[in-house]
Amino acid sequence: MGAARRVSTEDIPDRDRLGFWNAGAAAIGGVEADRIEDHVFQGVVVRRALGDAKVFRLDTSPHRAAWTRRLIAAGEGDPHVRIWFQHRGSTIVSTRHGEHIVRAGQWSVSDGRYPYVATHLEASRKLALQLPLGRLARHEQDAIARLPGALQVGGGIARMLQACLHSAITTTAETDDRLDADLGETMIDFMRMLLHEQRLGSDVAPMRELTQDRIRAFVRRNVGNPALSVDMIAQAMKCSKRYVHKVFNGDETISEYIWGTRLESCRAALASPKAAQTTLTQIAFENGFSSSAHFSRAFREKFGTAPKAYRAQMLDAGSRTDKTRMSAPTSAGT
Repeated sequence: MGAARRVSTEDIPDRDRLGFWNAGAAAIGGVEADRIEDHVFQGVVVRRALGDAKVFRLDTSPHRAAWTRRLIAAGEGDPHVRIWFQHRGSTIVSTRHGEHIVRAGQWSVSDGRYPYVATHLEASRKLALQLPLGRLARHEQDAIARLPGALQVGGGIARMLQACLHSAITTTAETDDRLDADLGETMIDFMRMLLHEQRLGSDVAPMRELTQDRIRAFVRRNVGNPALSVDMIAQAMKCSKRYVHKVFNGDETISEYIWGTRLESCRAALASPKAAQTTLTQIAFENGFSSSAHFSRAFREKFGTAPKAYRAQMLDAGSRTDKTRMSAPTSAGT
């Protein structure tokens, strides 16, 4: 969090630059770079984490970058999606749908669920926003494939997002984590609005859906705060309590979502061997419950078993699985 961070190959010996660059590639999406002909690779990345969003600017010499099936299989957590603006040079992108060129003044989207290769035949600069694919609604995920390979930065939303990215990446002062997360949520909103502007998703205005997504993210970030409430959410979202209730006027209320999120977080902790020595009271308090009795009662009502019994069951199941794996014979020749 905080100010943008800069990493460069300028002080790295020529022969070690690609190895150095690829070793740190996880911070910029995990792609693997390779040389083109006799070009000595040079690269500078300025990056900043903003909650679920990652913002970065890339300045690179001619090279080829690949997002491969091996990298996808080895990835941790949600696949990513990236929207990037080409500021200088051009990029030849090869995907499962074919090949297209993204030139300066255009933007494009990369879907981390599938392999792609980006070839840079000249020095280039890109400004990008990356986020977990799970932050997009299902119809938005499925619709990315129908997006034209490259689009002009012409509309107001694209320009606003580009300006936000530039401002975020040029920030040199340390900032508050909560403000960073809010800025990241705003950028994610802009990206989703941009997708809707391109008529990739529903014809219905996405503002209610976007607001609900922001509220859910706020709840997840503050699940351990016992003061988390509709009042707190409305103040953070800069809207009325009535509107917060209206946004969640469906299968569950906002209060049900808050307590459900807390209980799911507790359940994950109870099932984790890393938290085996953490008391039930600690887990309850760390997830916003004011008393262990309230936690135990709510947990039993939702999951049909007491927290202590659930923990014993899950840890025992994990232990038996580990023993089975250790005793399983290994296959020769694999």
